[in-house]
Amino acid sequence: MLMLLPISARLSARQAIKPSSSKSLSFGRSLTLRSSSTAAAATASSAANNNANNNNFSIKLPTVAALVGASLLTGYCVGSVHTEQITEIQKDRALPKGERGCCSCDEERSKEEATKLTDAQTQLSTKLQKIVGTSHVHDGLHESSSTGKFLKGARLGYGKALCIVQPGTLEQAIKCLQAIVDAGCVVVPQGSNTGLTGGSVPRNDTEDTRPSVVLSMKRLDAHFPIDDGKRVVCLAGVGISTLASSISNWFPDRESHSILGSTFLNPTTAAGVAFGSGGTLMRKGPARTDRALYCKVSRNKWGENTVEVVNTLGIEGLQDSDFQEHSGENPVQKLDVYANDVRQGYRRTMAKSSKTGLQIKASDTDYQEKVCQYTKDVSRHNSDTTGEDCNRSEGKVLILATVHDTFQAPSKKRMFWVSFPDMETTAAFRREVCLDNPADLPISCEYLDRDSVDIIDRSGRIATYLIRYLGTGDIMGYLWNVKSAIGELPFSWAPLFCDKFLHVFNNWVPEAIPSKFLNKGREYDHNCMVAVGEFGDGTLDRFMERMDAFIKKYNDKASADDVSEGGKMITYVEAESQADITALNAFRFVAALAFKTYVVGEDLQGISVDYGLPKNYEGVPPLADSAVKPLKRMRYSHFGCNVIHEDIAYALGVDTHTEHMAFKQAVEVEGGKLPAEHGHGTEYRAPQDTQKRWMNMDPLNVLNPGIGGLSYLPKYGQK
Repeated sequence: MLMLLPISARLSARQAIKPSSSKSLSFGRSLTLRSSSTAAAATASSAANNNANNNNFSIKLPTVAALVGASLLTGYCVGSVHTEQITEIQKDRALPKGERGCCSCDEERSKEEATKLTDAQTQLSTKLQKIVGTSHVHDGLHESSSTGKFLKGARLGYGKALCIVQPGTLEQAIKCLQAIVDAGCVVVPQGSNTGLTGGSVPRNDTEDTRPSVVLSMKRLDAHFPIDDGKRVVCLAGVGISTLASSISNWFPDRESHSILGSTFLNPTTAAGVAFGSGGTLMRKGPARTDRALYCKVSRNKWGENTVEVVNTLGIEGLQDSDFQEHSGENPVQKLDVYANDVRQGYRRTMAKSSKTGLQIKASDTDYQEKVCQYTKDVSRHNSDTTGEDCNRSEGKVLILATVHDTFQAPSKKRMFWVSFPDMETTAAFRREVCLDNPADLPISCEYLDRDSVDIIDRSGRIATYLIRYLGTGDIMGYLWNVKSAIGELPFSWAPLFCDKFLHVFNNWVPEAIPSKFLNKGREYDHNCMVAVGEFGDGTLDRFMERMDAFIKKYNDKASADDVSEGGKMITYVEAESQADITALNAFRFVAALAFKTYVVGEDLQGISVDYGLPKNYEGVPPLADSAVKPLKRMRYSHFGCNVIHEDIAYALGVDTHTEHMAFKQAVEVEGGKLPAEHGHGTEYRAPQDTQKRWMNMDPLNVLNPGIGGLSYLPKYGQK
């Protein structure tokens, strides 16, 4: 079955025009908005045609269904025969990011079940149903196929909630927030629930007795361009893959911020801002905007909970100054009307930024300069306290909408697999070639060590092929949901089954990238995938000159001195087609998935860590002398900004929590910061200045309590 997630709007000059249901926000270029189903179908058709042109490989949905059915049947038989054995294997196995093979919390009563509810809390679900409709409020006390996706984290975290509510408008979201806090409950804001550190799901094993309510923003998925496509407005539920597809269709010469990485999971743009994640694309930097609409909760002098709506969108017709007090109109209502028109395909005049808005950052505009400064500072990390409160807020404010810059797409692109004999030479390439000057930054520079290449090839071929040929959109999201649903089946073998299956059948599938790349990855310990673009000013030619000169200089010296490791030279292989580029990107970005499949398939356990190292750090953080020697140490990174992902495999029986904390300390000794991308969640303790910033955002501690090592108690335990 093909499931299409909605793409809010697509521009077209051919669509029949419906009359607008309201006044325009501003005057400017007039555009037609096509409905989401048409846009999604056209996008899927375009992707299919591109794939057909690039290769003859195809995966038919009946085949996928047959494989899933066969795997379920096989798993059931195996599980029935070996239930006790599999249960024993799962016990005390730590999987990446803390996910465990079995969960003791399944046997415990949740906080909401154990605590006597007040009348207001008992009536809350009914009150929320009146706001959003009965079908958009779910019982969170009893996990089911429809609620499990809200209650369990992608890698870490699980809990029950009093209820789950899904507002469909901004005004509904604000009313829900007010009702929840007035009932004495805490709010867990949630997007696509793809977070890896437990911060987007309820937590029950805490000292706080207040019930949790999951406030899912995923239905708020409208998005539309402003300023002739130079910027885009996103409501909180817009997925980054959805946005990337829309921008590409609306303005082929422009790109959204996130077009690589975990796009196949379609995490929301609001989550990217809340974590400060992203950074694969060196010319764009991490997700960041100071132009937003968001809510903060406080208490007035009469002891009443108040929801404050902060508006820094900077859009003509939507500024607070555009509305008279007591007029009955406000920016939230007007934006809701505009967004609803977009969803329905009505023609609206494209909005424009106000003069004030144009002075406010809608991306990290200083990043190109900053990343090239070869200093002891870390280029980006989750505990950064700069910018508007929506940035790196990790759920301590409720983001409603954001404005983001779009970016010039390269007119020409080349991609290389570059292999190095040692880390010193690899670091010199980064310093002398990639970071030579801010204007000539490559599009991306992704590092893979040999363990990464080996593990992705051993356990990630199927995932790589799926992304290569199905893309990063709706079908991949659907298959991810199928995998998650299988893991939730009430059988002891279910949590590990899919990864066991992928591991066993991995080598039945051909190598997922051409051998010209893979052979170099197997031969060399250090490899970089470098993408370079032309942006109209000679960037590509200048980069090629620097790269050719660097390689010649090193290889001439190595040849003369004969001192390089094993006599190896720097080598590079160019991607000769778009199919090669797609394959390399897919290979790199299934690394985390492949590692989990590997440790499950090999009956190991592992930890995953993301951290930023100082920009001038050119080595590998050493493990402590007392550390247990890992079986595999898989290092892959966003090399330009020195943000590293490490997946470390251990034998069963090793205390992975102790090893994790020891490794965290080893990174910090080298001047690094953890985490860099995935957020603190419940896994990491945030620095004191970051905690203080969050406490100022949410003085009552009613929004996402407990993140980053903060107290779970009301007002953080303060009287």
